[in-house]
Amino acid sequence: MDSDFSIRILDNFPYFNNYDIRITDDDTMFVTGSSGIYVVNREELLSGSSISYDLMDARKGLNSALTANSWNYYGEEGFLYLCCDNGAFVADIDSYMNDVHTYHMNVASVFLDGEQYHVDSNAPITVSRDVKKIELLPEVINYTVQDPNVGYYLEGFDNHWTVVPQSSLSGITYTNIPSGSYTFHMAVLGRDESQVLAERTYSLVKPEDIYDKPWFIAYAAVSAMLFGFFLLYLWFRRVIEQANLRIRMGDQTIEAIANTVDAKDVRTSQHSMRVGKYSVLIAQKMGFSKKECENLRKAASLHDIGKIAIPDSILNKPSRLTDEEYAIMKSHTTRGEEILSGFTLVEHVKEGALYHHERYDGRGYPQGLKGEDIPLYGRIIGVADAFDAMTANRIYRNQMDIGYVLNELRKGRGTQFDPQVVDIFLQILEEGTIDINKLYPQMQSTDTGDKPSASGKGEAGKAEGTEKDSRKAEDAGKAAGKE
Repeated sequence: MDSDFSIRILDNFPYFNNYDIRITDDDTMFVTGSSGIYVVNREELLSGSSISYDLMDARKGLNSALTANSWNYYGEEGFLYLCCDNGAFVADIDSYMNDVHTYHMNVASVFLDGEQYHVDSNAPITVSRDVKKIELLPEVINYTVQDPNVGYYLEGFDNHWTVVPQSSLSGITYTNIPSGSYTFHMAVLGRDESQVLAERTYSLVKPEDIYDKPWFIAYAAVSAMLFGFFLLYLWFRRVIEQANLRIRMGDQTIEAIANTVDAKDVRTSQHSMRVGKYSVLIAQKMGFSKKECENLRKAASLHDIGKIAIPDSILNKPSRLTDEEYAIMKSHTTRGEEILSGFTLVEHVKEGALYHHERYDGRGYPQGLKGEDIPLYGRIIGVADAFDAMTANRIYRNQMDIGYVLNELRKGRGTQFDPQVVDIFLQILEEGTIDINKLYPQMQSTDTGDKPSASGKGEAGKAEGTEKDSRKAEDAGKAAGKE
């Protein structure tokens, strides 16, 4: 009730089943109810705002239930006499808060990894570096009937207090504490848990070893990182070695296949390898990368692989081929494409085998492609193949004079050969990149070179006019019809 006798509800009180009120001179209110005695400040309660309070219940020593509709009595000595279900209860409301001297706290022993040790109150608790589990056994001797809140925390490790009723306090366990110095705090707390009624502290030391020093940790980290880099280096080196091994094995496989093809054709030793070498020289002038040049070399080395499917009787026949035999001979391009259809080790490898007998003017085989419709690999290998055919000895004729060979290359420019490719190859020959003396170790100068045929055509022209006899219908610059 306010001063104007108006009545309002105090709905900021924490409990509703209340019996009686006792107000002391300092405006402290003791409100009895079925849950105990609430202690609040009268001004806070009347303000209508939230209030702070203390509850005197079983934990504070009120171990009986208050009786409703009963008379309570306050004596001059400061005692409040209350009716309870099993008799009268006396509360000293003038000094109901606990005195700090009513509690005694102690840590009598500690378990270190399960082994118990006595704690000397005048010396720090020393823990060896290898200890993983620390269990403190706290004691709180309470000279009251109350059950106060007890808080603890390990300064340097915990971030806040852990608060439990004294009745729930048991062993306090810490695991994997780093080396260092700590302070263990244990305290009896007031009603709002911010008021420390009594406190006890203990020093705890876990000595540092060399392994805990910052410089050693940095050293170990750097060492581990360097060792990791070393292992990574070994792994990369092994990967590179394995990759190089696969490349070498691939090269050796390709060389073995090429040698097998050359071995079927009498007096064409190392033909495939030389065609690969000449093709790379052309590609380098055309700006191919190192990887592209190596790929072209492998493809050129396999350009005649289809000859494996050609009978030796046709392949090495020194006399004129029949129409049927010549048709079989020309099939080495398509047979080569079929053999290499599943060969993925070399890019464009099928192009070298299938198209190296196509002509720039469209009169080649097997598809009669014209100009730049012929894949570049086929155009490059075609020039290299024709040059080696003319400068090498064959079963049906000796190598052609170098002057005649150069003339045939020039004559085939734009008809049989890609003009750009043949110009580049002629430049390579002029620069001396290919050792002509090595190709003609016993070269003899002649006035006319190879004599033209009765039809007025040179040896290369004979390859066009009498294709089956020379076996090179597609290569005007080749003297050998089997290349």
